[in-house]
Order: sequence, then C-alpha cells, then structure tokens
Amino acid sequence: MFKTGQQVVCINDQFDPWVFDLYKSLPKKDEIYTVRAIRAGRSNPQFVVNDDAEIKLAGAEFDILLLLKELNNPDDPHSSVKQELGFKSERFAPLLEETEEVEEEELVGVGKGEKSWEPEPAWSK
Repeated sequence: MFKTGQQVVCINDQFDPWVFDLYKSLPKKDEIYTVRAIRAGRSNPQFVVNDDAEIKLAGAEFDILLLLKELNNPDDPHSSVKQELGFKSERFAPLLEETEEVEEEELVGVGKGEKSWEPEPAWSK
C-alpha cells in the first residue's frame, strides 16, 4: 500500500501514555509526511514488571511500520535488533497523486465555451 518516498497524511495521532516515554517525535493528525522506510515490526506491546522492578516486554503483535523522513526516533529499547521505533501504517493514508488532481481539474473545465441555457427574465416579455 505504501512505498518509500510516498507522501502520506496522518489520520490518527492518539497514542497510549507509554509512547511518550519512548518516542522523541510523534506525527500529528492532518500533517503530511514522507515515507522514509517500510518494515516489519511490533505494535501493541504488553509490558510486565520483574522482581527487580524493571519494565520488560512480555509480548506484542506483528505489524507493518513506517519510518518518516520528517521524524526521527531512538532505537527500540525492548529489541535485541537495533532498529528505530516506527509507526503503524494504519495511522496514515496516502495522499492523492498529482496526476489524479490534474485529471480532476481537467474535468471541471469540460463543456467550457458551450453556451448554457438561461431562462429569460420576466421583464423582457
């Protein structure tokens, strides 16, 4: 659905409270961003506190994540693989391609130059 370099718009900027502790930059609703990378990742993590009062990741769901050119975040501290924290792809919608907008503008002008019928004013009779 998405590709690198594509412009997208954020449609959901509601985050769980824990996100604000991990992320440095978050997308804002109705703002436009550019896809920097697409990768598999985790979302909806479940955390537990161990006997040493450390927060540990207990599980998560598989998801497609986007990295955005305009936002940079730290690596996932709960992963043994060094990878930047990303955003669920479902938080974004693709922007219309410019060609679609041009086609729409061309259709608006269809029929230009043709005279349309207008009723005769009552006073002219």
